[in-house]
Amino acid sequence: MSIAALKEMFQEMVIKKDASLIPKYYHQDFLLYTNGQKWDYTQMFEMHEKIYKTPIQYEIAYDAQTFVEKENKLACKIWITTSRPNEQPTKLELILIAEYKEGKIFRLWELTYPDWSQLPAFES
Repeated sequence: MSIAALKEMFQEMVIKKDASLIPKYYHQDFLLYTNGQKWDYTQMFEMHEKIYKTPIQYEIAYDAQTFVEKENKLACKIWITTSRPNEQPTKLELILIAEYKEGKIFRLWELTYPDWSQLPAFES
C-alpha cells in the first residue's frame, strides 16, 4: 500500500472525525495491537464512533524519514496531537506498522507514548 493512502485515511477519517469512512479504510477482519491491547474491527469502530462525537480535535504530523514500504506493509513514525476545549493539547508519538489486505488496513501494530488509552480523552 502507499504512504498516500495512509495519509488520506488520517486526513479524511481522523482529522474530519468521520467514522462512516472506517469501512473504506479498514478491512472487516481488522485487528489492532496497541500498547499491549488487542482490538478487533467492531471494538475499533465503536470506539471511534464514540470518540468522534466528542469535541476532540486531531492534528497529524509525519516523520517522512521513517516511512518504509514493502509489498503490503508500511511502517512509520507519526505524531498525533489531540485537543479538547479547556485542556492542554496532548502530543502522542506513534511508531506503527500497517499491513494491508484488499486495499484496506488489515493489521495495525502501534506503540504510542504516552499510552493513548490512559488519557482522559479516551476513557470509556
